[in-house]
Amino acid sequence: MFEYNKDLELYTVDLGNAIITCDEVVDGFEELAKTVAENYTKKLDDVAQFLTDEGISDYFGELTPDQIKSGLGIPLIDIGTQTVTYTDHSLDSMHIIEFEYDDSEFGDFSMLSIDG
Repeated sequence: MFEYNKDLELYTVDLGNAIITCDEVVDGFEELAKTVAENYTKKLDDVAQFLTDEGISDYFGELTPDQIKSGLGIPLIDIGTQTVTYTDHSLDSMHIIEFEYDDSEFGDFSMLSIDG
């Protein structure tokens, strides 16, 4: 299921709605990847709200939750570090958006970082 990506230097699997990554594949990660991808989609409204609450508009101007969700694109979700990264979003071409999540249920988010 996971394949090594030389460009990212990570193992990756593209599940359609998310690209799941890890630096090493351990027992249970294939099932965890599926769970995380499913829960990411279920919690996308919460992700948009978190980004709004944390000040994403300071970087990209005033955005509605729907504009945020449609602009984020496909995330890279690292199940080893529990981070979500958007490198190919359409909000602009300069910034990388990243935050941490607490568990496979996507119950809580923290540490928003916008670099670029």
